[in-house]
Amino acid sequence: MEAETALAMAGNEKQAGEIADRAEGLRSRALTGSVQMLISDSHDALEKHDFQRAQDDLTSAITIQPDQSILYRQRAAIRLMAGDNNGAISDLGVELQADPGDPTAWGMLAEAEHDRNEPDAALQAFHQMILLNPKSPDSDKQLKKLEKARDGQQD
Repeated sequence: MEAETALAMAGNEKQAGEIADRAEGLRSRALTGSVQMLISDSHDALEKHDFQRAQDDLTSAITIQPDQSILYRQRAAIRLMAGDNNGAISDLGVELQADPGDPTAWGMLAEAEHDRNEPDAALQAFHQMILLNPKSPDSDKQLKKLEKARDGQQD
């Protein structure tokens, strides 16, 4: 909670990035060794573009520590890369229910909704991300892209 408040009040992108990294460490601090190993295996699979194996590794991690919502966000990232926007949105719903102050999850939700051609939902999620992290890199450019999509204009 303290990191979220500090992130919203960050003076510049660099400071916001440092605070976001600290918050990320706090979100991951309770992960067990076996879950961390599965995450590492998942990253290895991603490097080989083996999305199914990467997703399976994260699903196993969730089975071991279902109370760690950050794992759902990590699986959502894989699902986004694989083009499974509905699966990603489902996982992000679990993450955001448990951790509504996660700007990364809100940004991912905006991306997934944009990819599903849901511009209003994408903008709503993006505005929540900006509320949490006003110094998010490239946010002006992303906002314009989402507004163009909402207004029916091409990028």
